[in-house]
Amino acid sequence: QAFKMSSELFESYEDDLNSTISSVVKAVNTQIPNFTGEQRKAAIRGAEKGLTKANDLLHEMEMEARSAPPAYRSNLTQKIKTYKSELQKLSRALQNASSGRSTSDSRAALLGNYEERQQASRNRQLDSTDMLHRTSDRVANARRIGQESEDIGAEVLGELGVQRETMVRVADKLHGTDANLGRSNKILNAMSR
Repeated sequence: QAFKMSSELFESYEDDLNSTISSVVKAVNTQIPNFTGEQRKAAIRGAEKGLTKANDLLHEMEMEARSAPPAYRSNLTQKIKTYKSELQKLSRALQNASSGRSTSDSRAALLGNYEERQQASRNRQLDSTDMLHRTSDRVANARRIGQESEDIGAEVLGELGVQRETMVRVADKLHGTDANLGRSNKILNAMSR
């Protein structure tokens, strides 16, 4: 339960990070090269703020990954490494675009890498969804087995109750028979004297 909450928080940070990266990529590839004057400066400042926010989100994701169970930690750590690499490339592309050295090749490389990462992210989400469905099926099966076991247990308890009542009646009859034998024994002893 605790990791589920942590995982949801990690995914929330990851969604925010992807959105932030998209806006910085847009600024680096379309706005900064095409704007001039104050508009260009504002686009550069916005992209720099976006990179700062992206690095902060990445730091939060690292904190969440550290608290994840070991089985999930390596996958989360790999995601973080990929994002770090992407942010470093994006930072270099922003520096190039800010100084006017941005080329169409660096833009294409940046977009290509981003699209590859987006596809990898989609694939991971599909894998996670499949795993969630398999886990849900296992939980449903475990619940069904648990209910069957509970029903069998209730049936056994009912049968044991009936057998107990039978044994109590037999014991009562034995006590009655024992008492009758005791009286019969006394009568026979009295007759033999």
